[in-house]
Amino acid sequence: MTTGEAVSVCTPSGYRIIATLIVLLSASSAPASSPADTLAQAESAFAEGVALRHDSARARPTFTRAANAYDTLWNEGFRSPELAINRARAHRLAGNLPKCIAALHDGLAFARFSRPLQVELEDARAAVLYPLDGELATQARPKPLRGISTRMSPTDAWLLAGSLWLLACAGVARFAMTRNPLWLAGAAMCLVVGLILGGLWLQDAQQRIHDESLPLLVVSDDVILRRGNAAAYPPRIDAILPKGAEVRELTRRGGWVQVQIPGGAIGWLPESAVISCGG
Repeated sequence: MTTGEAVSVCTPSGYRIIATLIVLLSASSAPASSPADTLAQAESAFAEGVALRHDSARARPTFTRAANAYDTLWNEGFRSPELAINRARAHRLAGNLPKCIAALHDGLAFARFSRPLQVELEDARAAVLYPLDGELATQARPKPLRGISTRMSPTDAWLLAGSLWLLACAGVARFAMTRNPLWLAGAAMCLVVGLILGGLWLQDAQQRIHDESLPLLVVSDDVILRRGNAAAYPPRIDAILPKGAEVRELTRRGGWVQVQIPGGAIGWLPESAVISCGG
């Protein structure tokens, strides 16, 4: 496409989505053809957009149709990481970066530890036009998904802790049989590593839970963060908050929403300038 965005335009992972739909439909009384038809329409529109990728004016409406069809499937409860990525890519190629980011957060709310979704989100965030200097440059950028609790689920953490504990017990047992101090040193090392990883995971998880305790919103258009809930109030920060920026909702009043940006600054935005998502 001619928009300059470095976005993958490969054919959506339809076969995996179809398999998911078949499983879900087997337990549903809804007509089996309806979701399959919607999926076929989405993939057909996406493929048409890919074929027109060198003419953005003609390609974007087809990607919009694909995005709307994927949204329909998602809202009807047919959810998977692959469908979330396809939704996001269709929205982004249609020129709607905020809905792309919102779709990825919806996907991560469903599959928090999906690494492909995390990578896709970081790539979409990189396309948001944050200012390069000034207060907003340091305040508005979201924290990257780099903590250990974003890569390792509680189940994985318990399995790792259990494995290290078993290795430590085995080391102590071998020391009791051989009196070789290397076995005891190995057991101690396993315990130390387990305690360090456990502490890091717990600390990171608590911080993430705190950060995500408020509803997530995505700015849908360039907008000024104001000091009060009316256009007459002065800006909270002089620079414009770019579309695609992520904020946390504090309260709503009179068609305005009070938000907190990642750096901690608090201000007001029109409700029409934000979209909700599952993050």
